[in-house]
Amino acid sequence: MRTTVVGHLDADCFYVSAERARDTFLVGKPVGVLGNQGACVIAKSYEMKAAGVKTGEPIWEALVKCPQGVYLKRDFRWYEVLSRAMLAAARDLSPKVEYYSIDEFFFLAEHRPGQSYEDLARSMRDAIQERVGVPVTVGLARTRTLAKLISDSAKPFGAVAILDRDQEEALLAERPVTEITGIAGRRAKRLEPWGIRTCLDLARADRRVVRSVLTAAGEAL
Repeated sequence: MRTTVVGHLDADCFYVSAERARDTFLVGKPVGVLGNQGACVIAKSYEMKAAGVKTGEPIWEALVKCPQGVYLKRDFRWYEVLSRAMLAAARDLSPKVEYYSIDEFFFLAEHRPGQSYEDLARSMRDAIQERVGVPVTVGLARTRTLAKLISDSAKPFGAVAILDRDQEEALLAERPVTEITGIAGRRAKRLEPWGIRTCLDLARADRRVVRSVLTAAGEAL
């Protein structure tokens, strides 16, 4: 029986990457994108993150931590233009693409004869970079939840396909359950009494327990 493979494509530091796509001066520099009329940092580059700046941090605190940073006003119209370009590129490489957010998509992964799923992940990543100028990370797996976990773990600019069960379990064992979208701190605390602390714990847990703690939505994860 043929296995359906799901892909997750997620832009790396999308707002910052979008700014760099139109101004190469910003490449390699610590960059912060500002929201709320310039009052706080809503997105940051890896260089700025390394300086200790956090998302949501007030600009005056960010300037203390990273005085050499370049701080820019957000431009959602430009980000939407690049998001649509990314979507178009993804649709050229997959028969089915689902828009999930402005900087991430799920897609049906179908490789060509002689092409591996790892090759497909790399070709998707490289096509977006070449056509749109935005670096992305691509993860392929048997399910949406796994594909997203893989892309999150492979950032930045990764391209990884994990379809082997042993590799899946190795990935899940090292990831706290809070890395699954939809399970934040409060839900994680409700799972702790049942010994569910990692993603692998959740995958192996009794579905009836998960449903009772997280409802049907949590069970679906």
